[in-house]
Amino acid sequence: MDGFLPTFTRRKLLPPTYREATWDKPVLRLGEPERVIIPLQDSPGTSYQVAVKEGEDVTAGQKIGVMGEAPASLSVHASISGTVEQIAALPHPLGFQAISLSIASDGKHETCECSPLKTGDRAGNGRKVLEGLQEMGIPLSYRHLMANDSRVSCLIINATEFEPYITSRHVLLKEHGNEVAAGLQVLMTACSVKQAVIVVENTHTALVEPLKRDGQGTVDIRVRGVTQPYPDTANWLLEDKFSPLKSNNKHGSAQGLMMSVDLSSLFAINNAWVSGLPFTEQLITIAGSAVRDPQNVWVKTGTPLSPIITHAGGDLSRVGRLVLGGPLMGIPQHTLAVPLIKKAKGLFAAVAFLVDEHRESRFYKQAPCVKCAKCVDVCPASLVPNTIADFVTNKLLNDAQEWGVFHCLECGLCEYSCPSRIPLLEIMRLGKVLLKGEDCLLGRNVFGALYG
Repeated sequence: MDGFLPTFTRRKLLPPTYREATWDKPVLRLGEPERVIIPLQDSPGTSYQVAVKEGEDVTAGQKIGVMGEAPASLSVHASISGTVEQIAALPHPLGFQAISLSIASDGKHETCECSPLKTGDRAGNGRKVLEGLQEMGIPLSYRHLMANDSRVSCLIINATEFEPYITSRHVLLKEHGNEVAAGLQVLMTACSVKQAVIVVENTHTALVEPLKRDGQGTVDIRVRGVTQPYPDTANWLLEDKFSPLKSNNKHGSAQGLMMSVDLSSLFAINNAWVSGLPFTEQLITIAGSAVRDPQNVWVKTGTPLSPIITHAGGDLSRVGRLVLGGPLMGIPQHTLAVPLIKKAKGLFAAVAFLVDEHRESRFYKQAPCVKCAKCVDVCPASLVPNTIADFVTNKLLNDAQEWGVFHCLECGLCEYSCPSRIPLLEIMRLGKVLLKGEDCLLGRNVFGALYG
C-alpha cells in the first residue's frame, strides 16, 4: 500500500489533500528524547568540523560542530543537554553514512546562554547579521548572500503545501504568522532586499495577512495566489512565473537573482534575532494509516524516528512504509534509527498488510507499462517519465539524460497516477544517482534490484 486509494478508483490525476486530519488540531510538543543523532554532513563527502569530544557533556543550544565550508558553512548545535556518546559514520535519512554525533540525554534540560542578534554591532550590519544566522544553524543560500557581487534582488517564499497529509507549513503560518513576518523583515534588511513574493494557495490567502501587513512601508512584499500547490523542487517555476524583476528588465535595469527561502527558516531567524535561539527544533506533521493520532508537533532536531511515531500512537510493528516527508516526494526509510533533519516537514507512516505471496492481489504488484500516458499528462516539467524510466532500467543512461532526467522535479505525481504501479519516482532518482556516480543507499539497493 502507498497510503492512497487503490489505483483503479482514482478518477483524478492529483491526489486528495487529506488535510482535515491535522489542520484544526492543537499543536503539540514532543518531550526531550532519550538521545539525539546530529549529522555533520548533508551529502556524501562534504567537509565538516567537530567541536566536542566523545564523553564530553553538552547543553542544549551549544555549538558542537560545523557543516560544510565557508562561505556556505553552517554551525551545528546540540538540541538536548547530555553526554556525547559517539562520533561516527551513522545512517542518514537521505540514504548515506554521515559523520554524526550521538548525544544521550541527562534529563537536566540545561541550555547554554543565548545572545540575541539584534543587540551589539550586528544590528546595523547586514553581513554580520548573516554571519550570526550561520552561527545559529539557519539554512539559507549563504553562498549567494555573502558573495561580493551578489545581486539578490527578490526573495520568494513558497507557502503552498504540495504533499498530501502534510500541514506543518500552513499551521506554522496560522500559529506563528507574526514571527514569520518579523523574520522575513530581518532577512530582507540584512540582505538589502526590497522585494519579496509569497506564493500561497487561493483558499489560504488569509494565512499570509501578517506577512503582507508587516511588509507595508520600507519593503515590498507581494502575495500571489495559485490554484494548485507547488513542490519545493519547482521553485524555479515560481521564480519564472512570479518574478517582479521582468518588468524592470524591460526598462534596461539589470535583472537580479531571486532566492527561495523556507518558512521554517524565517521563523528561526526571528527566534535568533529576538532571543538568540539556534535552530534546534522544528514543526512537522505526523500522519498516515499507521498513526492513530495524526498531529502537528514540535520536535527536537536529531530525534530518532521511532519515538516520533510512538508519540503519535503508531504501532512500530505495523509500519510497512515509513517516509521522511510526504507520500509523494518523501524519502523512504529503511530503519527507524535515522534522525529527523531540518529539511523534513513531515513524517508519513503506512501500515503493512501481511499477506502470503500466493494470495497477494495482482493489483498491488508492479505490472508492465500500458502506455496510457497518465504520467505524461500529470508531469509539471513536461517530461515523459515512462520512457525515461525504460532508459534507466535498461542501462541507457545517456538517453535518459537527453530525455531530461535531471529536469525531473521528483514530485511523485507520475508514480501516483500510474495504473501499473511502476515506481517511476524511485527510478528517476536512481537515474540521477547513477549519472552522477554517487554511492548511496538508493544506488546500492535499487541498482541491485534492477540489474541483478
